[in-house]
Amino acid sequence: MRLHFLCTILRRSIWVIVLLLFLSPATSVMAGAQVVDAKVDYTFGGQATFQASIQTTVPIRTASLSIRAQGEMDTQIEPVTPDYQGKVVYQYNLATRPLRAFARVDYWFIVTTQDGVETTSPVFSFNYEDNRFAWKKLESKPFRVHWYGSNEAFAQGVLDVAQQGLQRIQGILPLQTPVQVDIYVYTSSNEMQETLLLAGKSWVAGHADPDLGVMVAALPPGPDQRLVTEERIPHELMHILVYQANPGAYNKLPVWLNEGLASISELYPNPDYQVLLETAAKKDTLISIVSLCQSFPTDISGAQVSYAEAAAFTRYLYRQYGSSGLQALISSYTNGLECSRGVEAAFKTPLLQIESDWRKTILASAPPSGPATEVWSWFAVLGVILLIPLALGLVGLYKRAPGKLYR
Repeated sequence: MRLHFLCTILRRSIWVIVLLLFLSPATSVMAGAQVVDAKVDYTFGGQATFQASIQTTVPIRTASLSIRAQGEMDTQIEPVTPDYQGKVVYQYNLATRPLRAFARVDYWFIVTTQDGVETTSPVFSFNYEDNRFAWKKLESKPFRVHWYGSNEAFAQGVLDVAQQGLQRIQGILPLQTPVQVDIYVYTSSNEMQETLLLAGKSWVAGHADPDLGVMVAALPPGPDQRLVTEERIPHELMHILVYQANPGAYNKLPVWLNEGLASISELYPNPDYQVLLETAAKKDTLISIVSLCQSFPTDISGAQVSYAEAAAFTRYLYRQYGSSGLQALISSYTNGLECSRGVEAAFKTPLLQIESDWRKTILASAPPSGPATEVWSWFAVLGVILLIPLALGLVGLYKRAPGKLYR
């Protein structure tokens, strides 16, 4: 009898505990709020409309929308006002407060009811792609090309160049094959620059977001399209692979090294760089490598010379010290060394000395110039003027000589 009584008490106690455990969170959820049917519609660079429904049995005191793009540290918090049915419609101006292009954008709602209970919704997300264009997609691991238009052969060509660029890069540095890289191709620089908010930088024709595994390139149609593709796609790919090898150290690399590595990976190097270097060397207007550690000039002429110098100097280091030398240099910056100290630590030679030796190679390859050259040029012209009548006279005498056949 006692055993039966104790069992009955135990069963009832268990049911009470289960009932309390069940009712406690349920009461909290019902007293708070639930966010459902969240969605976003947007026009790239225009406006995004966030919508959701808030279900609650208690009146809402406040509600807010939190927005954060992938790779961004700051979260934007916008107050929202649900209607009497709990529906939220919020218009976000993408023109005045742009989101990061091609990034995943997370958003969530925080709702506080009149009884003081605060509820945070699950995190929702969408990909902020440039939906002004009807993108097509062609994939060959690890690359995925996005393009618009009807020329699938062009997209296949971009994929081929990406694969060739990957092989070239891995021949320079032992970098891992990425899991996935998305390549967005625009047919004009203006369209690309509008997308990336690069207005005023007409010389920018490619861009990489290494943390997103995304590159964007302008590849205008025309007879040089393939050559431009071989220049720009491997360049941006190198940025992505260097970042993925060591994300925390990427921003520690000097700008000249970062851009120099990308430039020497190009299948078709920019043919203008050598002319720019030789001209600057003759005029003694080369920019010191130390000045290119933190940034490049923003004007087009300064930027072009800077890219040319970065490419040539990094190529010089590669030829002098090989792949292991470049790896040692990257490691020195990964360890936090300053720009000049990193070079000295990797190569046991001061940066100024290496730069001086490199500049001599430019001057050695540059054609001679100056007053003496101009004098000899005038003598050459004068010689041609005098030789022409003399040559014509000799030809006349030759034709009048007996016993000659002419054709």
